[in-house]
Amino acid sequence: MQKLYKLLEDKNYWYKKYLGCNEAFLIALKHAPEVAIDEIDLFYGNRESLLKILEDLDEKVQKELSLPHWKKAEIGSADRTKIQFLLREKESILQRIVELDKEVISQIEEIHVQGQEKIKQLTKGKKALANYKSSNKYNAKIDKRV
Repeated sequence: MQKLYKLLEDKNYWYKKYLGCNEAFLIALKHAPEVAIDEIDLFYGNRESLLKILEDLDEKVQKELSLPHWKKAEIGSADRTKIQFLLREKESILQRIVELDKEVISQIEEIHVQGQEKIKQLTKGKKALANYKSSNKYNAKIDKRV
């Protein structure tokens, strides 16, 4: 039973790490979006590494639960309560991760829209400048005179 507890506690630990990674990236997106966008590959790499760790822990839990002594084991009330506590803790962490992921996505979309607006403004500015720019033929005539 202790091994199962340890595996479930380890999973929750790594879910918290994953949550912390999301929280840090969201803070960066809100306060320094240019820096955060430059580091987005690092953010995704960290998340992938954490997911791989969690996947390995899932396999270990499944392996532990597939052992023969679990099929015949009677789980006591105290053990059941502790397992339910760990599972509820995991669920609350996962719920917060989902909420943060939604916030991250909305922040990235907002930054994208702002970037598109800046591109439109720059394009308008370039067109306006082009109207005041001399043509190449006119520049050639001036060069010949000089």
